[in-house]
Amino acid sequence: MSIFNSKNAGSERAAKNKCVEKSGKIKKYSMFQKIFRILCYVGLKIQFKTYNLRRRFRKFLFPLGQRITAFAGRCIVEPVCGAAREFCDICVEVAKIPARARGLKKKSGNKTLSSGIKRTAGLLHDERMLHKDFFSGVFNTVLPIICIGALISVAFYVTSSNRAIEVSYNGKLLGYIEDEKVYNDAIQLLRQRMANSSDDYISTMTPTYSLSATDAGVNMTAESLCEAILADSRNVDDAYGLYIDGELCAAAKSYGDIQFIMETFLDKYKTGTPGESVAFMGKTEIVKGLYDADKIVSSENFEKTISTKRTETQVYTVMPGDTAESIANIANMSYDRLMALNENLSDVPEEGSSVLLEKELPVLAVQTVRNVTVEEKIPYSKKTVKDDTQYTTYSKCVTKGENGVREIVQQVTEINGVQVACDVLYSTVVKQPVDAVYVVGTKKASRVGSGAFTWPVPGVKTISSPYGYRWGRLHKGVDISTSGIYGRTVVAADSGVVTVKNSATGYGLHIIISHGNSYSTCYAHLSAVNVKTGDVVAKGQAIAKVGNSGSSTGPHLHFEIRKNNVPGNPMNYF
Repeated sequence: MSIFNSKNAGSERAAKNKCVEKSGKIKKYSMFQKIFRILCYVGLKIQFKTYNLRRRFRKFLFPLGQRITAFAGRCIVEPVCGAAREFCDICVEVAKIPARARGLKKKSGNKTLSSGIKRTAGLLHDERMLHKDFFSGVFNTVLPIICIGALISVAFYVTSSNRAIEVSYNGKLLGYIEDEKVYNDAIQLLRQRMANSSDDYISTMTPTYSLSATDAGVNMTAESLCEAILADSRNVDDAYGLYIDGELCAAAKSYGDIQFIMETFLDKYKTGTPGESVAFMGKTEIVKGLYDADKIVSSENFEKTISTKRTETQVYTVMPGDTAESIANIANMSYDRLMALNENLSDVPEEGSSVLLEKELPVLAVQTVRNVTVEEKIPYSKKTVKDDTQYTTYSKCVTKGENGVREIVQQVTEINGVQVACDVLYSTVVKQPVDAVYVVGTKKASRVGSGAFTWPVPGVKTISSPYGYRWGRLHKGVDISTSGIYGRTVVAADSGVVTVKNSATGYGLHIIISHGNSYSTCYAHLSAVNVKTGDVVAKGQAIAKVGNSGSSTGPHLHFEIRKNNVPGNPMNYF
């Protein structure tokens, strides 16, 4: 029974697996079937749209094309063909006229030339009358075409031909110009080339203008028109003129000399700096042409001319606080010249009014641009370090300050050697500055001493004269001295308040310090003091320098210690 059941179970599983495989194949087949159906649907849609488009073309466009073709055949092809056939018939009949004329000649018996011409003319007239409609149609068609062609030809000729103003003087044709401005410019050029005495000659020139057609490219420039006028003048010669911004500067006979002089003029301002740019300011141009002989100078005078200065008039607007004298100083003019240039100018002109100034400018200006490298110091800073163990009067440099170095690249612009601008391009720090460091005390000195004294001249222990009687009187202190003691530092023996005194005799320049505890100390015969009356000093603080002032036999420090203002032996306190 179990064996049977197991066989049935295996067969059921196999059948189930087959069904699964079959269902998978059916599913896979249905996917391809859907794709095929979609493609078929799209194809049918395209076919349907194409059919509709073709049907509409046949329904609308094809009849329209037929109508256009029929219209062209009736209105263009048929008349043209009919006219061509009739024209051929006329040509055939005209070709037969000589034979017909000869036949009429034989019949009439009249063989003269005039009778022959009449017979031929009669035959031609008969042919014309026979084809009257043809000739009328040809005339009505061809004549408008001929007129339109003639109109187009005239318009093309008018637009393609150059129209210019013909300039004549004293009955002589000078040339053709576009407008009168060219003539006016030519007169300005002529004034530059002619001497000043020729102004009357130029002012009497009255040209004659007329409009005419010219060939292409014959219109004259102001320069060529000026040359044409000069060619008809006397006292002119060929030369080369130097123009600066359109103004004639000078003229010379030799082009090479002008070039050499100008190159030499530039070389004067060259320094040989790498990348240096040296060029003339403004547009310089050397023009060959006819010049008045009085305007042509030698090479030496040409060089002098371009090296001189010219005077230019400028207008200055008066600012608040300006006076006539200050304006003259600004313009580098004399006061008298300013007043002569401006009539009725007061010493205090009205603010906002205009004043004429004269400024001298070089005839030929040379601009030089170069890059210059300069070194600049970078100042060091001062830093302080506080020390609360030292008194406020204490200051000591522990690090010496050093300036840094910065390289600056500047673009310097000069005009004829005079600097007019200086722009910084960039800078580089070559050496960083080293800050100075000072140690300063923050401890405040006491107005009351400790009662324990320190020696007033550090490092010098020699007593040259002790406390006691000498020469019949009391020596109230001790004299501290040794070789080279002059200028040595004197320090306060104890804290206290300073009183500085000075006398021509006795103690000389001396200091008394009141220690606030019934004690005081005296420092005499000083050469210099570092404190002033009322200062509070600390014990061991530098207050003066050893000297030889007052009644002294040599450089030394007279030192006293007083109690209740009574001096005692200082050595008893050390």
